[in-house]
Amino acid sequence: MTENRRPPVELHRLIHALIQDGELVKRFRDTPDAVFSQFFVPREQVEMLKSDPQSAFRELGVHPNLQFKYLGLSGLLNLKPASIRPFLERDDTSWGK
Repeated sequence: MTENRRPPVELHRLIHALIQDGELVKRFRDTPDAVFSQFFVPREQVEMLKSDPQSAFRELGVHPNLQFKYLGLSGLLNLKPASIRPFLERDDTSWGK
């Protein structure tokens, strides 16, 4: 986050609301500009998020947990399925000592 920039309070509020409200997520995916407006997210931040969300998050100082949630709720997060089973089934009794 640049030194003169204030924390992205409106964006944080939007992300928290998305986490709690499935209907809001649907509206956000269909009409993101209307939802950004509803939460008073500054236009500059909206444009940054539209052009490159990950860079925008870094520049704005958005917490990594909220970044992850925003990307997932926005449909922008594509993760391959993963399992910790290989780690758990490992025959290695040295870990934890």
